[in-house]
Formats: sequence, C-alpha cells, structure tokens
Amino acid sequence: MGRQTCTKCGLIFNQYFKPSNKENHSCKSKFLVKRSDDNEKTILKRYETYVDKTLPVLNHYKRLNLLHEIEGKTGIDQIFSKIRHIIASLET
Repeated sequence: MGRQTCTKCGLIFNQYFKPSNKENHSCKSKFLVKRSDDNEKTILKRYETYVDKTLPVLNHYKRLNLLHEIEGKTGIDQIFSKIRHIIASLET
C-alpha cells in the first residue's frame, strides 16, 4: 500500500517506505497518483489467491526438486549470475 506513480516522469514512490521529496523527484506533487486497487481489501485478496493457487504449485515443484529459489534483494548482477548458473546446470 502507499504506492504512488508520477504521471509526468513515470517514477514510482511509496508514501511509507520511499516517499517523493525534493531530492528524488523534481515534478510537482499534483502528478503523483495512487492506483484505485492499492488498498487493504485488494492486497488481502491477492494474498489469499497466492496461498490458495500459487503456493500449492510452488510446493509441488519443490517436492520434485525442480524449484530454484533466488534471493531477490541482492544486486541485479548477482541475481543474473545465479539465474545463468541455474540455466547452465539444466542444459548439461
């Protein structure tokens, strides 16, 4: 929740975690818009759908040792390297 997109420059902010300010955004605040579905009800519904529909699929592939997990908080170069390593291991 709290996501804001600038309709002028396209930058994305979060009013709680990465708010727009003079240092990171030069457009006027009138250009910041919030999506209509950025609310608690929608977020809870998405989470329920994840638990009901996606998580069972992930668990199925995990049991078959076919699921590869990558830490997404590292640098893009590290993520790319890990993906390439996984793909290379599948090709042999």
